[in-house]
Amino acid sequence: MADPAQARQTIRAARPWFSEQEIAAILPSVEAVLESGQLILGEHTEAFENAFKQFVGSEYAVAVNSCSSAIQIALRFFGVEGREVILPTNNFPGVVSAVLYEGGVPVLADMDPATFCFDTEDALRCITPRTAGVIVVHLGGLVYPDIDYLREICERKGLFLIEDVAHAHGASIGGRRAGNLADAGCFSFYPTKIMTTCTGGMITTRHAKLAEYARLLRHHGQGKRREEFVQMGSDWCMSEIHAVLGLHQLARLDENVAHRNQLVAWYREGLADADWIRIPSYPEQFRHAYYKLPTLVNEDVNRDLLRRTLEDEFKIQNGTIYDPPCHLQTAFRDRLGLPRGSFPKAEQTLARQLCPPIHATISREDVNYVIQAMSAVIDRCRVARDTPHE
Repeated sequence: MADPAQARQTIRAARPWFSEQEIAAILPSVEAVLESGQLILGEHTEAFENAFKQFVGSEYAVAVNSCSSAIQIALRFFGVEGREVILPTNNFPGVVSAVLYEGGVPVLADMDPATFCFDTEDALRCITPRTAGVIVVHLGGLVYPDIDYLREICERKGLFLIEDVAHAHGASIGGRRAGNLADAGCFSFYPTKIMTTCTGGMITTRHAKLAEYARLLRHHGQGKRREEFVQMGSDWCMSEIHAVLGLHQLARLDENVAHRNQLVAWYREGLADADWIRIPSYPEQFRHAYYKLPTLVNEDVNRDLLRRTLEDEFKIQNGTIYDPPCHLQTAFRDRLGLPRGSFPKAEQTLARQLCPPIHATISREDVNYVIQAMSAVIDRCRVARDTPHE
């Protein structure tokens, strides 16, 4: 391929998108918000919450300013201070931080290389008399396959179960939506997510008391009277403008997820004969949201060199999901005391993981270009078996 990147803009690993029609519909509502002076806790937040709970199928939905806030609120409601919370090591570090902020003890478990989600048996081995509950991550947009099995165990043992749904807007298992499969679902609307409000989060739940508690905490623990504060809370409200964006993004969420599934089908088709990369497959009962497309390159491929070459020479960004895993992050290494080798499946799998670009603005032409670029450089990115990755 002779200088194919010259006339191309960078193909980004993730990108938020608002169509021209969407922007035209959003602007009048934003103008109305600014004119009203009601910048938080108004009609748009309520409308977004109502629409979101109907989409997910939950009894309640409470809008907040981030997924991290949503997780902290849920953890505080379930009373994790001084108790253990089990969660995967291949996870966003902010979830570990949320457990620590609430006085809990993070207990990490290994991953299943076939799904990139929890290794269920390893997670179950972590349960002790000090365990308060479990956080599962629908990684990359795939509903954690053993969610029903784990929920039954948690119910039997009196443990809470929280879904981290930051990757899985619109995902489902057996027709049931992610975010309505456990005690609470915590969503992110960060700019890179499947749908965005710029920043923001949502708690979904069937528990009335959790929803009431979340509404208190998100506005400093304020009660029914402005002068009354009944809980220790924080400034965790979603703004009315963010809620406006969320309503419009939610309206085309199913369309967005369908597009992502089409992109994956094109990647599968174009890479079907590639002997150096594996794209996992999933049963028909799963509707994968494909926030990311996690693939595995062979052990004789220098994943980091491949990523750099694609970006430097072809302007193609390729992401990864949580490499290094949480136990090897600088922020937690000393605090958790889990050295390299503690979670061999996660460490070995994540070092070979590659996520080709997939988002709302990627076209079939883009997919073909990515596949052609990969094929053109793969031989340069192979290494001897005994040569460590950079």
